[in-house]
Amino acid sequence: MVCPNCQHEQAAGKFCGKCGADLLVSPGGESGNVAAPTEAAAGYSEARAAHSPLADNQHVEKVKVQSKQYWNYSLQYLKKPGTIVDQPAGQFVNALITMSIFVIFFSLAVYRNLSMVLSPVGELGSAFGSTQSLTPSIFSVLFNTALILGIVFALAAACIYVVNKFAGPNESFKSIVTSFGTLLLPSTALVLVAYVLLLISSMTFGNFLLFASFGLAISIMPLYLITALVRKAAKPFDSFYAYLSYIVLFSIGSIIVMTIFFDSTIGRYIDGFDSLL
Repeated sequence: MVCPNCQHEQAAGKFCGKCGADLLVSPGGESGNVAAPTEAAAGYSEARAAHSPLADNQHVEKVKVQSKQYWNYSLQYLKKPGTIVDQPAGQFVNALITMSIFVIFFSLAVYRNLSMVLSPVGELGSAFGSTQSLTPSIFSVLFNTALILGIVFALAAACIYVVNKFAGPNESFKSIVTSFGTLLLPSTALVLVAYVLLLISSMTFGNFLLFASFGLAISIMPLYLITALVRKAAKPFDSFYAYLSYIVLFSIGSIIVMTIFFDSTIGRYIDGFDSLL
């Protein structure tokens, strides 16, 4: 007897032993090749389709295409990052990928710094009988750093969007985020180099590039973006006040965010250090 649903052969039975479909009995009393697909059978068929080699190949090809597009995007806008302001359409996903790469490797660099600084202190404490480890887990560092960077970037993009409403060409928030993320490409390249230097224990040059990339990302690059938007709009709004508006808005927001971050994260490590001593 052959199941018409999955073509499984079996000698007898009311249900298919492979997909679970009902095997109906014909009027003559013999089991026929007619099956009533059940929900289980339908689910089985969908699962087979989802895990078929063709579906897997489609996912792989999709990843390859996206990777190639991002590589071409990176090369194009590393050479001329300022051109994104004039044509931000179609690059939103690539901009988000750039911001994600920056956040991930910046977080890894922070963890590397904490590990190199706190490990000797922890060894010193263990010599005096302390069992408390000062080195935080990599998950907690990645989560906290990624969260704070995400908030800072969202704050910067929001401040630029507000200034753009008054002094710029009234671009959408999506276009602002696209331009912001694309202009992060030079900073992202610096973060990658900084992380490699930290991996080989080059603390001085690694941290110099790390702080340079962060300063470029939250100060120089946003001011350049505001300049480009003001020029693009050609409104009777003085660019000096556009810069001043951004600096004031971003400073107030940053102070609030950093205060919360230091109270919740850095303060915990300082308390642990005090208890160790």
